[in-house]
Amino acid sequence: MKVIFVTREGHGLSGARVRCYNFARVLRRYGITTEVFSFADNLGAKYGEKEFEMSYLEKLRYNIKAFKLLLREEKDAVFFIQRLNYHTIAPFMVSLLKKNRFIFDCDDWNIREDPIYYFNLFPSSKMEFLTRKITRYANICTVASVFLKDYLCRFNKKIYYLPTGVDTAIFNPNDSHNNSSKISFSWIGTLYHKEMQENIRFILACFSELADRYRNIFLNLAGEGVYFREISRYVATLRYRDRIMINNWIPPDKIPDHLSHIDIGLLPLIQHTKFNKSKSPTKLFEYMAMGKPTVSSNIGEAAHIIHNGENGFLAGTKEEFVARMEELINDPILCRSIGDSARKSVEEKYSLNVLSRRLYDILKTI
Repeated sequence: MKVIFVTREGHGLSGARVRCYNFARVLRRYGITTEVFSFADNLGAKYGEKEFEMSYLEKLRYNIKAFKLLLREEKDAVFFIQRLNYHTIAPFMVSLLKKNRFIFDCDDWNIREDPIYYFNLFPSSKMEFLTRKITRYANICTVASVFLKDYLCRFNKKIYYLPTGVDTAIFNPNDSHNNSSKISFSWIGTLYHKEMQENIRFILACFSELADRYRNIFLNLAGEGVYFREISRYVATLRYRDRIMINNWIPPDKIPDHLSHIDIGLLPLIQHTKFNKSKSPTKLFEYMAMGKPTVSSNIGEAAHIIHNGENGFLAGTKEEFVARMEELINDPILCRSIGDSARKSVEEKYSLNVLSRRLYDILKTI
């Protein structure tokens, strides 16, 4: 069997890196021939924030190139189509023409928030309509969150839960521990959409409240995107700006080293949206794999991963978020205990090896 992972993104983004490149690499251990076909890495297409600069004509041209290349593949090759977007056209058309089996992999919500069908026929969201169609046509679907599984199971009975997970060989806690009095909180992510700023402003408000009482705490923010640059300018106006570090986007191979120098991870999600409920929290898995306690909003997939007070903390309000952060500030033994439990949870359920074996078993069904 040959599995071709098709993504529009490059290795630098977690969707492609974890769900394509990493899965492809580990599946080879089971004797499966794998290949990653990335519109960014193979064809030179823009991705991430720069993808917004691409015209419809450019995207069509890339699909024509991809169609010609994928058409050369044997009929028994299986396409693993990572997310629904412009890159889906080429592998889907080849599949229709040559009857290649394909897996639709969904780890995000790229549909309007509340799509409706006028007269039960005309969709307000083309992406919602296309998601239904691609889900129905797929031989099987893999999803990265419980919310997506519940949503897509209406259109295809073969829906498999496959979290994004983390490579525990790379994200591995070292033996050294913070013996200084300084405590560093961390957030890493992208801010491509305006509403995502609320999450960072929420963190800054929580941190500022605690900074009034604790002079030994610091906040480390790392990211990219036009709205992250706005956050950088906002931080410059804050009272405790000297204790807030702003980093540019960190290359994937540098993230483990970066996390080894922080103490507590933060995962705030303010809006109760389908987007937030759908996401598979890559950074949460990475914090946990590094043995770091994490304070997360009690929204979406984190609530299915974190057992509150055991392998992390869940918080529903700003008051709860601040209280959990303060609890970790004051109790280094608790920090160590939760971090150890977090690492154990990842090793047992969310490591790349465990999830690749699950994907291998799923592939055997087709």
